Amino acid sequence: MLYELKNCRDGGAAAYHTTVDITEKDNVVTFHFEAEHSSFYCPYDEYNGLHSDGDACEVLIGSDPERRVYYEIEISAKGELMLAEMVNHGVDEKGEPILEIHFVEDCFLTSSVTKKGDGYTATVSFDKSKILSGDGEIYFNAYRLETDGGETDKHLFSLIPTMRPKFHAPSYFVWLKDYVG
Repeated sequence: MLYELKNCRDGGAAAYHTTVDITEKDNVVTFHFEAEHSSFYCPYDEYNGLHSDGDACEVLIGSDPERRVYYEIEISAKGELMLAEMVNHGVDEKGEPILEIHFVEDCFLTSSVTKKGDGYTATVSFDKSKILSGDGEIYFNAYRLETDGGETDKHLFSLIPTMRPKFHAPSYFVWLKDYVG
């Protein structure tokens, strides 16, 4: 089903129109993002030298009933793909997420990016059984990061806004079964 992303920080309209279409067929889940207005900024030749410093679409997804362990799927506007298993240890005294990151070398995702005018489409697909991080139901949230060509003053968009300048807020994850069309 097709959904429009909102401003992650306050739940208002996103600065740049972004949609995500979420489908499932034969146990394969696909997230298809349409991201308008992008500078296609990716600062590293080897993707994610520093985490999340360029334009990207992201999905955080897992099945750990405690919502501590989940996967981060990130695809840049230039088509570079990153997959990591995240262990969320809560937040520090400043409210920043405390994350243990395990990059997945044997990537089980398929992906594509196509530039369109001043934007792009990004698609990631995977077998649902590969993202199981526990024995509960699958939960997720979908995001877009747009930098306007730099690493500061980032625009953050979310399917379910976290109401903070961070995506890693497991209490805002929703059930996949309620969003798949």
